[in-house]
Amino acid sequence: MLIKCSDYLKIKNVVFNLNGNSALGPDGFGGVFIHSCWDIIGSDVCKVVQQFFKQNWVLPRMNKNVVSLIPKIQGTDSIKDYRPIVVTNFKFKIISKILADRLVIVAARIISPSQYGFVQGRQI
Repeated sequence: MLIKCSDYLKIKNVVFNLNGNSALGPDGFGGVFIHSCWDIIGSDVCKVVQQFFKQNWVLPRMNKNVVSLIPKIQGTDSIKDYRPIVVTNFKFKIISKILADRLVIVAARIISPSQYGFVQGRQI
């Protein structure tokens, strides 16, 4: 179930449920671009996502992330004065979201009842 290939409509639904206004990925393309050009590039985006599930690999550097430290205040002198911002390829966010949605379904069954983190509906 976790590695089942998604169809076009499922991938499109995930794409449009992701925040299009998030930061651009290292490739310079973000959600706004993919949302606004979906009629042109949607089938290619789907092929990339489906390739991951069919062949168990992603294009080189597609999972590359860039971490930037943004100062919270002027005159920073400690690491706690910075906010980390991670820039991720939007196509990789699509794959991650599909996997996360699938994992939620089985998480409650595979995580011990005494653990509360990461399981929907469980609270401390």
